[in-house]
Amino acid sequence: MQKSNFAFAASAVALGLATLVTPVRAQGPMYDTVYVNLPYSVTIGNKTLQPGDYVIKELPSQDKSRVLTIYSNHGMTFETSAMTIAAYKVNTPDDTTVSLHHFANDYYFDKVFIQGKNYGYEFPLPNSVKQREKERLAPVSVAARYESTPAPTPQAEVTQPAPQPAPQPEPQPEVAQATPPPPPPAPEAQPEPAPPQANRELPSTSADWMMMLLSGGTLSGLGLMLRRKG
Repeated sequence: MQKSNFAFAASAVALGLATLVTPVRAQGPMYDTVYVNLPYSVTIGNKTLQPGDYVIKELPSQDKSRVLTIYSNHGMTFETSAMTIAAYKVNTPDDTTVSLHHFANDYYFDKVFIQGKNYGYEFPLPNSVKQREKERLAPVSVAARYESTPAPTPQAEVTQPAPQPAPQPEPQPEVAQATPPPPPPAPEAQPEPAPPQANRELPSTSADWMMMLLSGGTLSGLGLMLRRKG
């Protein structure tokens, strides 16, 4: 349940019972009157005030009962009344303000302070609203389990060396292209050696055999001729 307070500027006047009577009676006690515009529906007691203009008046009494009455229709129509308790401020307020309690979608009167006065009026919350507030603020216990965890050992920070710049490539020495030597001169053609001449001379043994064959042949021929003649 969400709770917040809203304060609204209001105009306040001090009115006496002798406003409409004799000036002598006007020296009596003065009572507070506050004019306020409510932008929300506000609950007070069993009454819900709709947004609009309202007049909040202190009920005249000899013992300052601190009862406030609330009127609509420019102070002509009575709406409700409420018993308040004293509220104080250390610093005197410069403006008249009306503050509201905000619970969820509901609004309730909180305090009224009068310009130039350290005292004001506080509206006690209804018991039903107080109970809702207690329920909202009541602690809720849930099951839990405890384990002790050793503190992690701090790691020594290792400083990384700065990266070395990449070495510049050394210039390669220029290699002179060697001129290939001229090809060796072709060897001069050597004349082929003359084939060895066949030895046409017959060996002496062969000559003797030839003579014998020729002599034999001659003799054979002569013998044939002689036979034919005989």
